[in-house]
Amino acid sequence: MPEQAPTVLVIDNDLGVVTAISTRLEHLGYCCLTAGTGAQGLAAFREHDVDLVITDLNMPAGDGVTLARTIRKTSGAPILIVTGFQAEYRDALRGLPNVTLVRKPFDSNQLVELVEADLILSGRRLPAA
Repeated sequence: MPEQAPTVLVIDNDLGVVTAISTRLEHLGYCCLTAGTGAQGLAAFREHDVDLVITDLNMPAGDGVTLARTIRKTSGAPILIVTGFQAEYRDALRGLPNVTLVRKPFDSNQLVELVEADLILSGRRLPAA
C-alpha cells in the first residue's frame, strides 16, 4: 500500500493566496486542507493529521500568533507564517520552536523549498516522486 502524501494545512483569509498555495502543493503531490480564519484552521488541525501548517498572521477569528501558540501546545508540526509584517511579529513568535516567517510577497519556488526543508528537518515525509 503506498504511503499517504504529507498533509499541509493552508490558512489565509485571502482565497486567492489559499488557492495559489494549495494548487501548487497539490501538483507536487501534497494533500492540502484549507481554511479562511484562524478558528477554522485550528479546527481543521485538530480534526486531521497535519504534517505542516502555512498560515497568515492577520486574519479574522484567530490570528496567526495565537494559532501558532495553540498548535505548539500539542504538536511539533512545522509552521510557516506568511506575512507582510515580519518585523512587527518577530518578538511575539520568539521562543516558539519550528516556526518560520516568510515575507509577502513570496516566491512560490522558495515557499516549496521551505515546506520540503521543514518537513525533512522535522522527520516527516515528502510526497512520493
